[in-house]
Amino acid sequence: MAVTKTKLASGSALHHFVQRGDFLDCYSVEIERTGLPIEEIAQRIFIGLPVWINALLAARDLGVTLFGLKTTAKLPKNNDRRTAVEVGKPINFFCVRSVTQNEIILGEDDAHLDFKIAVFRETENSNRISLATWVHTHNRLGRLYLRTISRFHVLIVNSRLRALSRELAA
Repeated sequence: MAVTKTKLASGSALHHFVQRGDFLDCYSVEIERTGLPIEEIAQRIFIGLPVWINALLAARDLGVTLFGLKTTAKLPKNNDRRTAVEVGKPINFFCVRSVTQNEIILGEDDAHLDFKIAVFRETENSNRISLATWVHTHNRLGRLYLRTISRFHVLIVNSRLRALSRELAA
């Protein structure tokens, strides 16, 4: 159940976005149940967030409204679990950008930065799930925002991967 910091897998489509100077991190965890659809895994990570994460997101939304940035409250939201997810539709408030058998990329673009999150596994029967985050900042506000949230980002990613591992324990 230990979450480890790893390199982005060579097979991840997130590599197509990465440019020099971008932020990129990747964490992974082993799960006991394999063969689950990647859509189910992504929904388990992003739907049903704990209260403390929702509180952090509410605080974030309050702060960014002063700068005219998108808030999570104003993004399309879908917290219904479903067997198939569609490109352009949200999982929670994260817009699905691409779906393959072993990877879902979610993300959003805004004036200060663009970000993508990849939920990835090597094969359908792999027991290692990775959660990678890519951020491309556009300006000083984006760089300041990224520095401000980076500590919380790592806490949230680790928490969600640990929760996934616990949830899929035999």
